[in-house]
Amino acid sequence: MKIRESYGSRRYEEEYRAALEKSVHYFRQNSCITELRKMGYAQTKLQVEYEAEEYGKSEICCLDAETNTFFNSESAEKFIAENDLSKCENVNIYGDIRQIYCFGYDDKKVVYALTESDGMQNYITIPYISGENGEFCTDISSHRIWKREFSEKTSNLDCALRFRIAPDTWPNIKIKEADMSPDDIFAHAYEAIFNMEINSEKQVEIQLPYQKLCWNSEKKVLTCGKYQMEIKCDKKLSFVTIFDQYLTEIIADNKVLVLLNNLTNKAKEISVIDISGNLGKIRVGEDNDPHIQVETDKDTETEIVVYGLRGLAYSKDATEALRRKKKEDRLIFANDKFKVFDNHVEDSCYGRPDAYIISPEEIVSADRILEEFQWRKTKWGDMTRKSWRTDKWTADLSLKKYPTLKSASDILSATWNLAMTVFDRCTNGGYALPGQEHLWQAGLFQCKGEGFGVWLRDSVHIAMRGGNLIDPETAGRSLLYAVKKGFDNGSDGPAMGAVGLWDYYLATGDRSALEEGYETLLETMTEIENRYNEEKGLVRAEQSTSNDAFPEPENAGYSLGSECYYMKAYDSMAKIEKLLHGENEKSKKWSKISEQLCEKIREEYWNDEAGYFTSGPKGSEAYENQIWETSGEEAALWDKFHIATPEQKREILNSGIHTAMTPYGIRLFPHRKEHNHFVGPVWPVWESGFASAAAESQNKELLLTMIAQQMRTAVLHKNFHEVLEADTGKSWRWPGQLWHACGFAAQILYGVFGISYDEQGMRFNPCVPEIFKEIEIQNLNYQSAKLTVKISGTGTVECVILDDEKVDFIPYSLTGNHIVHIKLTETESECI
Repeated sequence: MKIRESYGSRRYEEEYRAALEKSVHYFRQNSCITELRKMGYAQTKLQVEYEAEEYGKSEICCLDAETNTFFNSESAEKFIAENDLSKCENVNIYGDIRQIYCFGYDDKKVVYALTESDGMQNYITIPYISGENGEFCTDISSHRIWKREFSEKTSNLDCALRFRIAPDTWPNIKIKEADMSPDDIFAHAYEAIFNMEINSEKQVEIQLPYQKLCWNSEKKVLTCGKYQMEIKCDKKLSFVTIFDQYLTEIIADNKVLVLLNNLTNKAKEISVIDISGNLGKIRVGEDNDPHIQVETDKDTETEIVVYGLRGLAYSKDATEALRRKKKEDRLIFANDKFKVFDNHVEDSCYGRPDAYIISPEEIVSADRILEEFQWRKTKWGDMTRKSWRTDKWTADLSLKKYPTLKSASDILSATWNLAMTVFDRCTNGGYALPGQEHLWQAGLFQCKGEGFGVWLRDSVHIAMRGGNLIDPETAGRSLLYAVKKGFDNGSDGPAMGAVGLWDYYLATGDRSALEEGYETLLETMTEIENRYNEEKGLVRAEQSTSNDAFPEPENAGYSLGSECYYMKAYDSMAKIEKLLHGENEKSKKWSKISEQLCEKIREEYWNDEAGYFTSGPKGSEAYENQIWETSGEEAALWDKFHIATPEQKREILNSGIHTAMTPYGIRLFPHRKEHNHFVGPVWPVWESGFASAAAESQNKELLLTMIAQQMRTAVLHKNFHEVLEADTGKSWRWPGQLWHACGFAAQILYGVFGISYDEQGMRFNPCVPEIFKEIEIQNLNYQSAKLTVKISGTGTVECVILDDEKVDFIPYSLTGNHIVHIKLTETESECI
């Protein structure tokens, strides 16, 4: 944070930034703001001009802020915005205040109050949105970073605002007392929403960290020191408090009581040696173990919802990183919801501040996701967690063992590195369940020691979406474990093992994995054959491959996505059988059924009128109503399955995809009316096949759109969360979702680099958006080789050069280190 030169030393600047980081109330340290003079928006930033008094001298100051809460304020040379600030008399804000101001913006009336001085400085309240009829509400929700709910019938409720979490019986967590370690979860500012059943209780005492409140039921008055607040109350007392160590605001019945906080032994004013002549008095000893305590005459139903709030400044690490922010930038992608640049992301859903890419190894983005610690009251097992809680992400040395993406675009390389970080944490980050060490956890889930576990479906999708090329060692271990012991609750479960292990073999040449998993695969083939309906020529599958939560009767028992994977399982098992035991009756039978299934899917699921494959076959509701399901559509057009014809792929990508495409990605179940973590959102894992198909047809616009959508979301949160709401653009549920991280990697590997591989070898058909030209990937695994793959030029493939020799493909059973140079051209000239 930049402080004007008269503030003095860098040390003072850092102290001021650290103080604002712990506050939701703007102040000028050790001086008094005597008047707000002007306020308005200059471009996207809030500008404020105010008069301040320091050491008996007055001066006019101006600042720019990123939000109307004064986040990341910086000094400005002069006020250039159109002023829309006025003094306000008809708003019911009172207490330790000297003046109320109104500010009009975007058809809203925003209200601020300027407080009296607490002896060191004074403060600006949080913003309030005022309605036409006098009602108003807080405008602080963008600062919420976690949520806890306390509910109990008791006469003495104690709510710890600092706590820690620990593993419990999976999938639960324990909330434990804070141990004052860096692993504790806490905040420096809080919002607490009170709802209490007040019947015969005459007196209620509420002890906040810095204020004591007393409720008198007979008078219906809340007293705090010399102030009182009347609150309408029949049987339930409801009010809101927002506080940090400096100021407490109480909101009820469209009134606000503003209180300068008491200085206690934990938060007091002290004199310090004024070494530089400008330190003066500073406040130290913030209450680092804050509680809310409620005492009543007798047992009372009390509910308190507490939100931890982030403050008005970035952390020290993030601030220092922002000083290194590049000035040059270029637009990569824009729609009406967000803009992606090389070095920052602008987003209308979350609003300012923007997210910044400092380098391919550093991202700065304010905490935007609301973390929860209790299950939501739904049947889906919903909760939103975080795996790291800082405003700065830094790549570490552990990424050296993974493939490295080199490009002229910092955001592309940074998002790749972020995906590799999720790979590493899900493998070696301490989240493994007992007995699953160094295997792919499906996600970072609850906390260290309680990851998501090894799931059959997740492991296979991670493997075939790039995991076999990114980390083949862990892929082999994870697939074998998943096939034998992994969680499995999907309609496609029996198909997964053969599909995943065959893809692993094609990528690595590791025959031993097929041999070790063979007997288990035979058992699953028996189950598949029991599901196979010879009359229909299809395998019974009640749900899509993306769904393990609800029935899909519209598919009439034969869901497209799972059907594709059963077709692929028959094909994979035929090839595994032939490889291990030579061509025999089983391999011939399975190969024939695979071919028949492929033809059946083309015949029964392709809907000419819709221009895509429907989620159910002819005669089903899905076919009649042209119902799209994304994971099935992806499989049908992906070249790993060889189902869709070239004409069908073009029609899907050019027309059909608009049925499900949203500003944030491809919606999973666009035709269903209910809403849950599957229905409504985007799941990026299911876009890998679309990226591959885009590469086949050189649809650079679509590929760039999908990549930009993922970069936007990953950079904003410095992570890959499970659920991305297609309507709002907000992310929630579980962090560190490995198959989503792999979904992004797949867009680069199968889309930009156009990678495919089979029994002959690896091929490249790059689709490089102009903005990403001159790109390379290093340390890419294939068979027993390490590849550096470089792409130069634009257009389609002119030639592929392996170690100075022109080739049509990278041969199978390659070993050692090699350089692959792919030359692109806009013409059909020969490669020399």
